[in-house]
Amino acid sequence: MSEVAGETCGGVVVADARDAAARGGLRAGDRIVNLNGGVPLDVLDVEDAAADGALWLSVLRGGHPLDLVVTPKAGEWHGISLDRGGLGDDPRTCRNACRFCFVDQVPAGLRAALSVKDDDYRLSFLHGNFMTLTNLSEEDLQRIEDLRLSPLYVSLHAWDDAARVRLMGRAAAGSRAVLERLAEAGLEVHLQVVLCPGWNDGDVLAETVRRTGELDAVADLGVVPVSLAAEGDLRRVTPDDARATIAAVEGWQRDFVARRGAAFVHAADEFYLLAGAQPPGGAACEQYENGVGICAALHAEAEALARVWRGGEAPGEDAPAAPPRSVTGVRLLTGTLARPVLERAGGLLGEAAGLPVRPFAVENRVFGPHVTVTGLLGGGEVLDALRRDPLAGGEWLLAPRTWLPADLGCTLDDVAEDELEAAAGGRLAVAETLSDAFARLSE
Repeated sequence: MSEVAGETCGGVVVADARDAAARGGLRAGDRIVNLNGGVPLDVLDVEDAAADGALWLSVLRGGHPLDLVVTPKAGEWHGISLDRGGLGDDPRTCRNACRFCFVDQVPAGLRAALSVKDDDYRLSFLHGNFMTLTNLSEEDLQRIEDLRLSPLYVSLHAWDDAARVRLMGRAAAGSRAVLERLAEAGLEVHLQVVLCPGWNDGDVLAETVRRTGELDAVADLGVVPVSLAAEGDLRRVTPDDARATIAAVEGWQRDFVARRGAAFVHAADEFYLLAGAQPPGGAACEQYENGVGICAALHAEAEALARVWRGGEAPGEDAPAAPPRSVTGVRLLTGTLARPVLERAGGLLGEAAGLPVRPFAVENRVFGPHVTVTGLLGGGEVLDALRRDPLAGGEWLLAPRTWLPADLGCTLDDVAEDELEAAAGGRLAVAETLSDAFARLSE
């Protein structure tokens, strides 16, 4: 709240104003106190107003009122970014006591954002973050329904209330009822279950899949293995657990394809890798961030590039040329578990390009060797791996942007991109896709 002429006023503060917002005269630091006739609470009100076209703003600038109009062109972003991480409000945090909480396992000294237990319905709608439905007031639920916030992403973990409370704490007792309310309101929901052997697998998982599959509004359910820094009450998923989970999921998929026309339930790629199997293609793009279909998508991209390089397919507009002669080899950064996937994709690419393309597998020391996701590798262990196994002359290291976000410019343990590039002799390409990474080799 701000003081103006002895009165308090709410609204949201602008962090940045671009495009239409800048043309309309809005500036960073302005407080929007009225938006199309109402006081905005957060970014949702901005987006809701923008959906109607012009935004009529009353703002406070240095304590002085000012009326502005922001009129985006057809298809143009309104250009308004809010403070507090873009929400315009403090993020809602988690009130659960999950036995498997990954945030509780984050070592000290890493990127501060990794230790924030966000559990915010707005981040779920805007960015696909999974929420638990355990901190929603009646006012929140009414707002979700009124604004028709859909799709939403929900971590349920178990349909059975008692099983869920044992895993997540007492705050989770009513989350299934909230899920049913959202489904009754016709809001699309994507579900997640973190599988904890002996706690929510077996009959508990079977009931969760069956009952959520009866809700038309639930589009799909992803099952992911629990990640544990140390075993105690919970234990890690073993290869036998993985094989049992895959068998159950694939059986349910056949039933759902017959009844719903879609597989509905999906096991994360990690289950297949633990079981020594090739992960299948993902039929649920909204479960991609849960690790469903990532390996198959990578292999498909490698196949497409290889076809172009062999001359069997006309290059698309964005398809890069084969690496130039100055490139003598390529290493693909990966965590340890996905090494076979990168070997297979690298074999295709190397054969087509006429040079070795092989994995650069690094064991995770930040979280421990049980964490095998490439995006959670620390920069420090990659630097050490490059010292032990340096790139050959003309050899490049390719890495995914999930490991080193462009907007941050460093890994989760604050190793800067330029330091990593120097360790690779200037031959480091970090990109969103394989195609983008290989395009860097010809620059």
